[in-house]
Amino acid sequence: MKLKMVFMGLLMGTAVALHAQVTIGGSVDMSVIPFQFVEGLGDASNTMGAGIGGVFHANGPRIRLDARAANADHRIGMRLRIEAVANNIHGNPNYRGENFLQAWWSPLEWLRLDAGRFDDDRLRGRIGWDEMGMFTNMMFNQDQIFNRIRVRQGFMVSATPVEGLLLAAALRELVNFSTAHAAGNVGPGTATNTAGGVNVVTNRHVNGDAWRNMTFAVGYTIPDIGAIRVQYIGDATGGAAIQENNNVELAFALTAIDNLLLDFGAKLHFVRAMDDPNFAFSLGARFRADALEIIGRVDTQIGRVLTGDVATYNPTYVNSNNLLRLNAHIWPSFQLDAARVVLNFGIDFTQMPGEMDNQTDIGVGISLQRNFFGSTRVRGGLALAIPMHDHRPMVFTIPLFLEYSF
Repeated sequence: MKLKMVFMGLLMGTAVALHAQVTIGGSVDMSVIPFQFVEGLGDASNTMGAGIGGVFHANGPRIRLDARAANADHRIGMRLRIEAVANNIHGNPNYRGENFLQAWWSPLEWLRLDAGRFDDDRLRGRIGWDEMGMFTNMMFNQDQIFNRIRVRQGFMVSATPVEGLLLAAALRELVNFSTAHAAGNVGPGTATNTAGGVNVVTNRHVNGDAWRNMTFAVGYTIPDIGAIRVQYIGDATGGAAIQENNNVELAFALTAIDNLLLDFGAKLHFVRAMDDPNFAFSLGARFRADALEIIGRVDTQIGRVLTGDVATYNPTYVNSNNLLRLNAHIWPSFQLDAARVVLNFGIDFTQMPGEMDNQTDIGVGISLQRNFFGSTRVRGGLALAIPMHDHRPMVFTIPLFLEYSF
């Protein structure tokens, strides 16, 4: 990692010398919980965590530094994002975040090649989540409508041959398939140490399987109507015994109605170990009129249900062809002279397998948000998570969100 940072630094230094356009920005955010009451514990407990961005398990601030450089005609450029999250899981402190190292080249105005570790959000779902959902009820983010393109040590080719049309193909995880085959070398795969001390690797990844982890995406914007997006996400693990979990996604964002955005997404998830595909449907909406804004979304999963403890945010998947997950939220807000008032209402229903009781959770919240100097945001409120079952306790929280960016 240090070598990569030095290399990127040299590249950016070269870009400055060539009179490139360089921008540097950053941010710090965290959530502080001065009071939280958990039913059954008898006492209030204090917790802290980096809440903005969904880092639910952290207990300190998150800091980002983002540097970008491009030449004068924007034909070549690079990006370096360093992220650190103060964390202390099971007594083991660390500051690891999600860093980006990206370089791109555009030989033609309509053609671009990106390489490294990065996200591409040009086709991603357009209705997100609200951070109060961490303390009222579990919420999904934009990826549940339509996934962003995530490249983790790979490359992507994208083209815009005509106005409004985007074509993209990405090899997302080439690093997981790059390994030497020298005798005794333990590369990606399952390593077993035999009694004689010899390392044996099974299910080894090889470059010949890299195509299984590709993404192909198409997006087209219809003027004054909306945008349609389609993509295939290949997801495979293993070598000789490859397990494939592939997604086909379709989304349409309606922009034809003034002050209203609707974004609908549908997914087919093919799991190798199951006979039938699983389905997911999502609808997000945002309405704005002067000082009023209303955002809501409904997310469903059929056959592949995401379950987990809303208090610890430790989600797991249960595969069954007859399971149903329904998650619905609405958070209207109104801008007053002093601050923006935000209300939160949410319900989450999970059909459980076998003889287990179905689970329903309800969440409500209210908060005030104020921006200072255009770059500092402070938000505080009240949140109540009410389980309609015996698997989780009721939780009352007073969260405070802090964010500064430049």
